[in-house]
Amino acid sequence: MRQPFDYIGYWEQTYRSGETSGRGSYGVLAEFKAEVVNGLIQREGIHRVIEFGCGDGNQLQYMNYEDYLGVDVAASSVKRCASQFAKDTSKSFMLYTPGLWINRGFLQADLTVCLDVLYHITDETDFRNTLYDVLHSSTAWVVLYTRLKEAGNPGIDTIQDRNLFDYLFDYPDFKVHEIIPQRYPDQSSADFVILRRTPSK
Repeated sequence: MRQPFDYIGYWEQTYRSGETSGRGSYGVLAEFKAEVVNGLIQREGIHRVIEFGCGDGNQLQYMNYEDYLGVDVAASSVKRCASQFAKDTSKSFMLYTPGLWINRGFLQADLTVCLDVLYHITDETDFRNTLYDVLHSSTAWVVLYTRLKEAGNPGIDTIQDRNLFDYLFDYPDFKVHEIIPQRYPDQSSADFVILRRTPSK
Protein backbone atom coordinates (compact mmCIF):
# COMPACT_ATOMS: atom_id res chain seq x y z
CA MET A 1 0.00 0.00 0.00
CA ARG A 2 1.29 3.42 -0.93
CA GLN A 3 2.32 5.58 2.02
CA PRO A 4 0.36 8.83 2.37
CA PHE A 5 2.22 11.96 1.37
CA ASP A 6 3.91 13.66 4.34
CA TYR A 7 2.85 17.23 3.69
CA ILE A 8 4.25 18.54 6.99
CA GLY A 9 7.63 16.98 6.28
CA TYR A 10 7.55 18.43 2.78
CA TRP A 11 7.02 21.99 3.99
CA GLU A 12 9.51 21.61 6.83
CA GLN A 13 12.17 20.54 4.33
CA THR A 14 11.17 23.33 1.94
CA TYR A 15 11.68 26.09 4.49
CA ARG A 16 14.69 24.48 6.16
CA SER A 17 16.49 24.39 2.81
CA GLY A 18 15.79 28.08 2.22
CA GLU A 19 13.13 27.65 -0.44
CA THR A 20 10.02 29.84 -0.59
CA SER A 21 6.29 29.38 -0.17
CA GLY A 22 5.93 29.49 -3.95
CA ARG A 23 4.82 32.05 -6.50
CA GLY A 24 1.46 32.52 -4.80
CA SER A 25 3.21 34.62 -2.14
CA TYR A 26 5.04 36.82 -4.64
CA GLY A 27 4.28 39.29 -7.40
CA VAL A 28 0.76 39.88 -8.67
CA LEU A 29 -0.73 36.98 -6.70
CA ALA A 30 0.63 38.38 -3.43
CA GLU A 31 -0.68 41.81 -4.40
CA PHE A 32 -4.11 40.37 -5.24
CA LYS A 33 -4.36 38.62 -1.87
CA ALA A 34 -3.25 41.75 -0.04
CA GLU A 35 -5.77 43.91 -1.90
CA VAL A 36 -8.67 41.68 -0.85
CA VAL A 37 -7.60 41.13 2.76
CA ASN A 38 -6.48 44.72 3.41
CA GLY A 39 -9.72 45.97 1.91
CA LEU A 40 -11.76 43.87 4.33
CA ILE A 41 -9.60 45.03 7.26
CA GLN A 42 -10.16 48.66 6.36
CA ARG A 43 -13.91 48.34 5.71
CA GLU A 44 -14.64 46.37 8.89
CA GLY A 45 -12.19 48.02 11.27
CA ILE A 46 -10.36 44.77 11.98
CA HIS A 47 -7.51 44.86 14.51
CA ARG A 48 -6.53 41.32 15.55
CA VAL A 49 -5.62 38.70 12.94
CA ILE A 50 -4.60 35.04 13.20
CA GLU A 51 -3.10 33.43 10.11
CA PHE A 52 -2.90 29.69 9.58
CA GLY A 53 0.11 29.12 7.32
CA CYS A 54 2.52 32.03 7.69
CA GLY A 55 4.96 30.25 5.35
CA ASP A 56 8.13 32.10 4.41
CA GLY A 57 6.74 35.45 5.60
CA ASN A 58 6.81 37.17 2.23
CA GLN A 59 3.02 37.53 1.90
CA LEU A 60 2.94 39.06 5.38
CA GLN A 61 4.97 42.04 4.18
CA TYR A 62 2.02 43.09 2.01
CA MET A 63 -0.56 42.97 4.82
CA ASN A 64 -1.86 45.78 7.01
CA TYR A 65 -2.24 43.76 10.22
CA GLU A 66 -2.36 45.74 13.45
CA ASP A 67 -2.00 42.80 15.85
CA TYR A 68 -0.97 39.49 14.29
CA LEU A 69 -0.34 35.86 15.21
CA GLY A 70 1.00 33.59 12.48
CA VAL A 71 1.07 29.82 12.90
CA ASP A 72 2.48 27.09 10.69
CA VAL A 73 2.95 23.30 10.75
CA ALA A 74 6.62 23.71 9.79
CA ALA A 75 8.99 24.70 12.61
CA SER A 76 11.39 26.17 10.06
CA SER A 77 8.63 28.50 8.87
CA VAL A 78 8.05 29.77 12.40
CA LYS A 79 11.79 30.30 12.96
CA ARG A 80 12.14 32.09 9.64
CA CYS A 81 9.23 34.45 10.26
CA ALA A 82 10.25 35.11 13.87
CA SER A 83 13.70 36.10 12.64
CA GLN A 84 12.44 38.18 9.73
CA PHE A 85 10.03 40.17 11.91
CA ALA A 86 12.14 40.14 15.10
CA LYS A 87 11.87 43.93 15.50
CA ASP A 88 8.12 44.08 14.84
CA THR A 89 6.42 43.75 18.22
CA SER A 90 2.95 43.60 16.60
CA LYS A 91 3.69 40.14 15.17
CA SER A 92 3.88 36.81 17.02
CA PHE A 93 4.47 33.31 15.66
CA MET A 94 3.95 29.78 16.93
CA LEU A 95 4.06 26.18 15.76
CA TYR A 96 0.70 24.62 14.86
CA THR A 97 -0.19 20.95 15.07
CA PRO A 98 -3.61 19.93 13.65
CA GLY A 99 -5.66 18.23 16.35
CA LEU A 100 -3.59 19.75 19.17
CA TRP A 101 -4.84 23.32 19.00
CA ILE A 102 -7.01 23.10 22.12
CA ASN A 103 -8.43 26.59 21.97
CA ARG A 104 -11.45 27.28 24.16
CA GLY A 105 -11.76 30.82 22.90
CA PHE A 106 -8.58 32.07 24.58
CA LEU A 107 -6.87 32.77 21.25
CA GLN A 108 -9.37 34.54 19.05
CA ALA A 109 -9.14 37.34 16.53
CA ASP A 110 -11.49 39.60 14.58
CA LEU A 111 -10.25 37.86 11.44
CA THR A 112 -8.64 34.52 10.65
CA VAL A 113 -6.91 34.11 7.30
CA CYS A 114 -5.79 30.93 5.58
CA LEU A 115 -4.21 31.60 2.19
CA ASP A 116 -2.98 28.91 -0.20
CA VAL A 117 -2.94 26.35 2.62
CA LEU A 118 -6.04 24.15 2.76
CA TYR A 119 -5.50 22.38 -0.57
CA HIS A 120 -1.96 21.49 0.49
CA ILE A 121 -3.24 19.53 3.50
CA THR A 122 -3.24 16.04 2.02
CA ASP A 123 -4.28 14.26 5.23
CA GLU A 124 -8.07 14.24 5.60
CA THR A 125 -8.12 14.27 9.42
CA ASP A 126 -5.63 17.13 9.52
CA PHE A 127 -7.71 19.02 6.96
CA ARG A 128 -10.86 18.71 9.05
CA ASN A 129 -9.03 19.69 12.24
CA THR A 130 -7.38 22.67 10.56
CA LEU A 131 -10.62 23.96 9.07
CA TYR A 132 -12.28 23.67 12.49
CA ASP A 133 -9.43 25.58 14.14
CA VAL A 134 -9.36 28.27 11.43
CA LEU A 135 -13.07 28.92 11.81
CA HIS A 136 -13.19 28.85 15.59
CA SER A 137 -10.22 31.17 16.03
CA SER A 138 -12.29 34.07 14.69
CA THR A 139 -15.05 36.00 16.39
CA ALA A 140 -16.26 37.61 13.18
CA TRP A 141 -14.47 37.10 9.83
CA VAL A 142 -12.66 34.30 8.02
CA VAL A 143 -10.86 34.63 4.70
CA LEU A 144 -10.03 31.42 2.86
CA TYR A 145 -8.05 31.45 -0.37
CA THR A 146 -8.07 27.95 -1.80
CA ARG A 147 -9.23 25.62 -4.54
CA LEU A 148 -12.98 25.37 -4.03
CA LYS A 149 -14.09 22.38 -6.05
CA GLU A 150 -13.17 18.74 -6.29
CA ALA A 151 -11.78 18.40 -9.78
CA GLY A 152 -10.50 14.84 -9.65
CA ASN A 153 -6.98 13.82 -8.78
CA PRO A 154 -4.68 16.72 -9.74
CA GLY A 155 -1.78 14.28 -10.01
CA ILE A 156 0.41 16.40 -7.72
CA ASP A 157 1.52 14.98 -4.37
CA THR A 158 1.28 18.35 -2.64
CA ILE A 159 -2.33 19.07 -3.65
CA GLN A 160 -5.59 17.51 -2.48
CA ASP A 161 -8.75 18.89 -4.06
CA ARG A 162 -11.98 18.94 -2.08
CA ASN A 163 -15.36 20.62 -2.37
CA LEU A 164 -14.95 23.15 0.41
CA PHE A 165 -18.66 23.90 0.62
CA ASP A 166 -19.43 20.29 1.57
CA TYR A 167 -17.35 20.85 4.71
CA LEU A 168 -18.80 24.28 5.48
CA PHE A 169 -22.27 22.74 5.84
CA ASP A 170 -21.04 21.47 9.22
CA TYR A 171 -20.60 25.05 10.42
CA PRO A 172 -23.96 26.84 10.28
CA ASP A 173 -22.58 29.80 12.29
CA PHE A 174 -20.48 30.75 9.27
CA LYS A 175 -22.19 32.28 6.26
CA VAL A 176 -20.58 32.96 2.91
CA HIS A 177 -20.32 36.74 2.71
CA GLU A 178 -18.54 36.91 -0.64
CA ILE A 179 -16.77 34.76 -3.21
CA ILE A 180 -14.06 36.52 -5.19
CA PRO A 181 -12.82 34.56 -8.21
CA GLN A 182 -9.17 34.32 -9.08
CA ARG A 183 -7.97 37.39 -10.98
CA TYR A 184 -5.05 35.49 -12.55
CA PRO A 185 -6.42 32.04 -13.47
CA ASP A 186 -3.40 31.32 -15.65
CA GLN A 187 -1.23 31.52 -12.52
CA SER A 188 -3.40 30.10 -9.74
CA SER A 189 -6.54 27.98 -9.34
CA ALA A 190 -7.39 29.41 -5.89
CA ASP A 191 -10.39 31.66 -5.25
CA PHE A 192 -11.44 33.70 -2.22
CA VAL A 193 -14.25 32.77 0.14
CA ILE A 194 -15.01 35.37 2.80
CA LEU A 195 -17.09 34.05 5.69
CA ARG A 196 -18.95 35.99 8.37
CA ARG A 197 -19.59 34.40 11.74
CA THR A 198 -23.06 34.84 13.19
CA PRO A 199 -23.98 33.57 16.67
CA SER A 200 -26.19 30.49 16.93
CA LYS A 201 -29.81 31.16 17.72
